[in-house]
Amino acid sequence: MHATTMVPAGDGRVLAVCQWGPPDGSPVFWLHGTPGSRYLRHPGDQYERAGVRVLTYDRPGYGESSRAGGRTVSDSAADVTAIADFFGLERFGVAGVSGGGPPAFAVAALAPERVTRCAAIVCGPPLDAVGLDFFADLEDEDRVFWRQARDLGEEYLLGELEEGVAWLRSGMPGLESLPEDDRRMLHEAFSEAVRPGPWGYVDDFLAVVAGWGFAISDVVVPTRVMLAREDASVPPSHAAWWSQHLVDGEVVWVDGGHFGPRDEEEMELLAWVGGA
Repeated sequence: MHATTMVPAGDGRVLAVCQWGPPDGSPVFWLHGTPGSRYLRHPGDQYERAGVRVLTYDRPGYGESSRAGGRTVSDSAADVTAIADFFGLERFGVAGVSGGGPPAFAVAALAPERVTRCAAIVCGPPLDAVGLDFFADLEDEDRVFWRQARDLGEEYLLGELEEGVAWLRSGMPGLESLPEDDRRMLHEAFSEAVRPGPWGYVDDFLAVVAGWGFAISDVVVPTRVMLAREDASVPPSHAAWWSQHLVDGEVVWVDGGHFGPRDEEEMELLAWVGGA
């Protein structure tokens, strides 16, 4: 098992936090996707070599963290700053992968005095992004998912998670190209995510489809959005929107699909986020 610290969130909740890498490294919050947990990290000694101290935590309802029904994307800013305060971190970088992207942007937008740099990996724009038809260029499966999640909510998402759990139990088919260490880590992270039930996953998507609660123009810290060339979930029109709307940022392209592999590129990005 991995050492976990239970951090009070200030409203009776607790947040489960893990730390990876050198204690004196540049602090970076690494926010997991949907579903995900505090066990999402880069295996091996990559953080030591990059000089980054990585903090991961279970968003409410995942793993060991208390649920916060009705939470919003913006609420992640208060949770991350509560963790930073607990560990005495005045300034830090923040990065999120996939479903962790919106929370990462929330922290950067709502606590800019604390955040040095921000990054999001394989993350699409908000559904209600100004100047973008979010659904237009999505593949049929993704278009159906996002519309049903928005229109049907909890009932639909519970059924989708059942399919995801079945995929997990069958050995995560489709990820055979990933290194064995990465597959093992992902299985551990996903398993911990859904162990207490479905609500972390459900609440994540309900929060995203309800609107992020801030504008991307509110993110004024240096920012990078890393997109994968074979990731159909973020089509070219979404990439173009990012390029046009980041205040102080850029889009970075890498090979591969939604799940990678891209450890080397992600480590370069995290080192940049941490200023290491």
